Amino acid sequence: MKTIMNAAAVACLIMSVHATAQIGCDRACLEGHMTTYYNALNANTPNMVPLAANAKISDNNNLVSLREAFWADAEEVVYRWDIANPRLGDVAGEAVIRNSDGSYTMIMVRLKVADNAITDVEVVRANQGDADRLWGAERLVDHPLSVNLNKSIRIADRDSYYRLIAAAESYWRAFQTNGTEEYHRADLLYDTLRFENGLQTTGLMVDGSFRSAPDGFDTGRFIGRNLWDRRYPVVDEERGIVLSMVRFGLKDGMESQSVATSNDRLVAEFFQVKNGMIQEVHAVLYNLPDAVPSVWDAEYGPGRGGW
Repeated sequence: MKTIMNAAAVACLIMSVHATAQIGCDRACLEGHMTTYYNALNANTPNMVPLAANAKISDNNNLVSLREAFWADAEEVVYRWDIANPRLGDVAGEAVIRNSDGSYTMIMVRLKVADNAITDVEVVRANQGDADRLWGAERLVDHPLSVNLNKSIRIADRDSYYRLIAAAESYWRAFQTNGTEEYHRADLLYDTLRFENGLQTTGLMVDGSFRSAPDGFDTGRFIGRNLWDRRYPVVDEERGIVLSMVRFGLKDGMESQSVATSNDRLVAEFFQVKNGMIQEVHAVLYNLPDAVPSVWDAEYGPGRGGW
């Protein structure tokens, strides 16, 4: 009888472990939720998205219903890549949506998944003009996706969760201190590529010209910029990419020194990192006044207007 009970206990344990594994959501599962989201967006059918009962949804820092985060003209995803952290149920990505009139919308979508339901939906989206001169969605659509964004890094070469965040932090620290005696250089390669709403702003350009990524910090081009309400909601160790959410403003008492610091913005910034160095930066930006409070809690960094 004792042997039978032990066998039954082992069988129950195996069934329990299997059930637990089924509750989890691996990379394919998380990316599947993202696909469902985009399909629902393009069909304008928000009820297709498996939302949790108390899901929190924001669109450009406004708390909304999912229907309010959609727009009727969305027609097709023409550029897309995702990052995921299956351990925490996090997935995010950058995409370009073609609208029915032929225009493009840049979008960052972040989802958090628990028990096969979406608990968080965070969207930053921009049309041409929503972040001034920063626009180049057409360039993303017309050129192949960088291999850095969708390949797995060999396990022995992967940076840790915290090292990926540290690389992103070095970028923001350089931003915060550039042009001052406290300046700390970012962990940037000389030829790091940066794209802002699809517009390439550093690295080897399509026209053959070259712009060094660290140069803007080294020359103090962004002096006076305040970066506040920083978060790192998705960290993908397998692909070496971390998503940082941040607000751009000006430090109290400072005046804008250039067009680069002239607007307050909501920013979703992806850093692709290898061996602790940032190789690519992709950002979706939307002009948002500093005076508007953030609807997601900050993890780190100074507050609005702070030093």
